[in-house]
Order: sequence, then structure tokens, then C-alpha cells
Amino acid sequence: MTEREWLRQHGVQPRRGWGQCFLINPRIPERLMSAWNLAAGTGVLEIGAGAGALTLPLLARGLTVVAVERDLRLCELLRERASGAGGAGTLRIVGQDVREFEPESILQGAADWPQRWVAVGNLPYALTSPILAWTVRHRASFAWAAFMMQREVAARLLARPGGRAYGSLTVWIDYHFRVEKEIAVGAANFWPMPKVESAVVRLCPHGEPPVEVPSAARLERVVRAAFSHRRKMLGGSLAMGLAAERSGIEAALREAGIDPRRRAESCTLEEFAALTRRLASAGILSGEEPKREAV
Repeated sequence: MTEREWLRQHGVQPRRGWGQCFLINPRIPERLMSAWNLAAGTGVLEIGAGAGALTLPLLARGLTVVAVERDLRLCELLRERASGAGGAGTLRIVGQDVREFEPESILQGAADWPQRWVAVGNLPYALTSPILAWTVRHRASFAWAAFMMQREVAARLLARPGGRAYGSLTVWIDYHFRVEKEIAVGAANFWPMPKVESAVVRLCPHGEPPVEVPSAARLERVVRAAFSHRRKMLGGSLAMGLAAERSGIEAALREAGIDPRRRAESCTLEEFAALTRRLASAGILSGEEPKREAV
């Protein structure tokens, strides 16, 4: 029985308000299983398990899977489907929105529980940014994360300085992860068929921060401010974004070796780090650091 037939047989209708889009081509999970090459004993946290297009192949390989799915009806159907599939793996289903899920409560389990975990998932397009922010917060729990997302968002994560796709999201993720593209996935592989293409990217947490900054929160403030007015030169966009005197901003830029007439998309992570250090030492970033809710 195909994925689409199984969904129809069980009366599953996509909840568009939740961005549900089911992967129906079995060749895509096969390609991902080959690319991930997960060793025995690896635990997998699956975000948005849905009907089990990725869950079942993972279980068939004898892996331990913690599937997080907020659609409670799908949770019950997935439990029944996995039981009938007869895979050698272990499945635990968590009926919860992943944005509210604290993975450490489950992943740090008994002695026979996997000690190495990865995170995977076919992300709802509209929730990609908050789920990436969730992944940043919990990155210490995973060896890596691999997510299917809208192709344009994947392009932003993979962008290099100077391109139109390069932005604050690129720099922020680059600070926390090494990003690798895995496969492209066409719209025809999903039901309902979206109007955009998808891609799978892998996020590998850095063992140590790649650059020195006073704090990650201050780096984020600088990066957000720099890209807040993309068409403006750095001196102007930073002054507006940080609510600071332009003269002080331009002095910090020059001390960091950055021409104030440049634009944000031309700056590397290393340059943003140098600028953050100069702005902090000048007292421009003093005060309480805001809590980060999303990337």
C-alpha cells in the first residue's frame, strides 16, 4: 500500500492551518537513510512524524525513535501502523508541539537508552524559523540535525556573503552550526503538493564557537540591526537598529576594520564578531540582553 493510499484509507486530511504536508514518495526516505548512514545504537528524535514516512524506515533499521507529533490523531495512527510494520526498532511517541518540548527529559534516559542522538524531520514551512531556534537552544543534545524545509530557506542557511540569500538567519545559524546540503526534493513528492520546492540540510553543531564574542545574544543584536535596513550602509542601519549615535557606530566599524559604507550582506561572521567586540567595549551594547525567541 502506498503512502497516499494509507492516508486515504484512514481518512487523514492535511490540516492546512498546521502546514501539514505528507511525504508520499518512498524513494526520498530511502535516499535519506543512505545519506544519514545511522549506526546501530543511535537514537533519533523525529520532529513532525506525521504518518510515519521517515519513522518506519528508521524503525526498520533497528533504531530507537522518539517521534514528536502534535496531531494526536496521527499519533494513534502512527502507533498502530508502527506496531503492524514489525520493525526491529523502538518507538516512543510524544504528542506535543516540539516548540514546547524539552528533549533532555526523554533523551537522557536509562543506561540502555541511546547515548548518541540526532534530530530529523520534515518541517512545516511556516514553523521552520521557530524550530530552528528550538534546535539552537537544544543543540547540545544532538550530534547533528537534518531537516527538510523550503528550498529558499535552505538557500539562506547555505548562503555565503555577497549574495541576496545571505542574511541575519545565515549568520546566526553559521555561528552555531556547520551547514551541509543533502538532497533536493521536488513538490510532486508531497501531498498536498506545495507550491514550492524543498531541500534537506544537515546542521552540525560546532564543538567550540567559531568566533569570539562577548555573548551570543550580543552578536545576534548586532546582526539583526545590521540587516534591519538592507539597502542602507552599515553605519546607518546599525545606528537605527541599535538606537545609537552614528558617529560612535562608525568609529567602532573602522576599529573593527570595516568600511561604514559597506552593506550587511558583504560582512562575514568573523567581521560581525569583531564589530560586536568593538561595540561592546565602547559601551554601545551595554544593558540587559533580550531573550531570544526565534531566529
